[in-house]
Amino acid sequence: MLVQYKAHVEQLALTLKCQLDIDPNFRTTAMMYVEEVPPRVEVPTITDHISYLITLHELGHVFHGHTQGRPPYGDKKFYFENGVLRSEAQAWEWALDQCIDNIQDASRRFMWDTCLGSYYEHGYKAAAGNYDRIRNGNRHHVLFMYDEPDEYFTSIVKRIQGNLTNFTIKYNS
Repeated sequence: MLVQYKAHVEQLALTLKCQLDIDPNFRTTAMMYVEEVPPRVEVPTITDHISYLITLHELGHVFHGHTQGRPPYGDKKFYFENGVLRSEAQAWEWALDQCIDNIQDASRRFMWDTCLGSYYEHGYKAAAGNYDRIRNGNRHHVLFMYDEPDEYFTSIVKRIQGNLTNFTIKYNS
């Protein structure tokens, strides 16, 4: 299946006119640079279902135009203006829509407990209505306030979690 995953993301990147920077040192991290021309994503080598979904997620940010205001593109900050929780949920929704096979339980736990849930728990809840900055990926340039987790966000959380329970990060919809 790895061959199909790789071919799939390469075709999607080509369609999106996005450069894929594959870093074998990345395992569970990635970053998108949508404001660059051409846009690019730094992603792990696809070695399993999770790394495939990570790449799809980053390409989802490109699809949605989630620019992050890095210099010299300080005026391009749609990711923050759209809402960080909403932007992350949109990229995960896109990844789920594009995925060419069934979502594995381990992937569901990763998508919530490591990824989307971390923005909810360590971002939204930790900021508690105060302005914040995202420190990784050179995204500290934009001061923003987390958006509220709305019905759309909740629907994507439910789609990610499926029928699983007992996630590390609890979400009360």
